[in-house]
Amino acid sequence: MSNDPIIEAQGLSKRFTVKKKTVEAVTDLTFQAAQGELVAFLGPNGAGKSTSL
Repeated sequence: MSNDPIIEAQGLSKRFTVKKKTVEAVTDLTFQAAQGELVAFLGPNGAGKSTSL
């Protein structure tokens, strides 16, 4: 297996508005995953894990 990334993300950001307030769910997320590698996003509720995927 090669170590070349099959998934690569650079500088992902997600903002949305709730009740006239801007919420930054994800700010400048960068990651790589190589073939055969297991990756997990850990964090508290509302940290932007699902949004990132």
